[in-house]
Amino acid sequence: MDRKPREDHFLGIDVGNTKLAFAITGDNELTFHEKRVVRTEPELGVEQALDKILTNSQELLETHRDQVKGIGVAFGGFVNATRSIALASPNFPGWRNVPLVNLIQDLAPGIPIKMDNDANVAGVGEATYGKAQGYEQAVYLTVSTGVGGAVLFNGQPLAGSQGLAAEFGHMIVKPDGPRCTCGSQGCLEALASGTSIARIARERALSRANLMLELAGRPEKITARTVSEAARRGDGLAKAILEEVAFYLGIGLANVISAFDPDIVVMGGGVMNSADLLLPGAIQVVKKHLSARGAIVPPIEASSIHDDVALWGAIALAHIAARVVSRS
Repeated sequence: MDRKPREDHFLGIDVGNTKLAFAITGDNELTFHEKRVVRTEPELGVEQALDKILTNSQELLETHRDQVKGIGVAFGGFVNATRSIALASPNFPGWRNVPLVNLIQDLAPGIPIKMDNDANVAGVGEATYGKAQGYEQAVYLTVSTGVGGAVLFNGQPLAGSQGLAAEFGHMIVKPDGPRCTCGSQGCLEALASGTSIARIARERALSRANLMLELAGRPEKITARTVSEAARRGDGLAKAILEEVAFYLGIGLANVISAFDPDIVVMGGGVMNSADLLLPGAIQVVKKHLSARGAIVPPIEASSIHDDVALWGAIALAHIAARVVSRS
């Protein structure tokens, strides 16, 4: 009796500042066989986060070990040029020069691993499974806890000489603006990230009566989601905050499009759950600045897989890692 060949599996790992996500997929599948999500809790230190990463990875590998052919890792911060060391994360104090690929490799001898920063990986996810499929040149921009991005040529991200290309969140859009977690001033991330939306709202919540404060109870409990909910319900202060955020997001997008002239821009990250509140205003700013020189504005669209785009990108990296080994 012929036995059906065992299906190849791939492990994706998304190391974010808010959550750690892990998923197993089969070959050429668009569904997760198994998915886990745990809180990162950076305030509790690096060691406990590493323990969560390695413990969950090991458990999934033990369950699927004979079938896992590749592992992909998305890291929410800076990685070195060889994509083996997770250097640092602006939103994870204390994380420094962690040899993450080697630590995971110790759990999975012989299984190829590829790692990149989460924005690049998410871009690969969009190019492989999302709205950037089929485009020769695409830009992916993620707006979440921070702001990041990827420039994609035929589905592959531009790395840069130091591995730091497409750090769009640290593009200066307001020179005298607020201090960013990277140490600079006026970065896009300091003006348009989910963290920044919450900070701005908390700073202004006591200036006048508003629905944000009613929903959250007290200023320190206000989040970007609170602001979006209040804006949807007609709160004037919340709407004004999002209009301001959309303006700076538009400035950033105009700069990126001017620099790379992409066929499409795909927007992802948790803040894009409120794309309907932010993108129309941002696109108007882009059109104003690009039309002045006669440039055509490419499609600017919210991702259709943004909740899991970095995880899907990690799966795509796992496939790439496996293919490289099979060809060698």
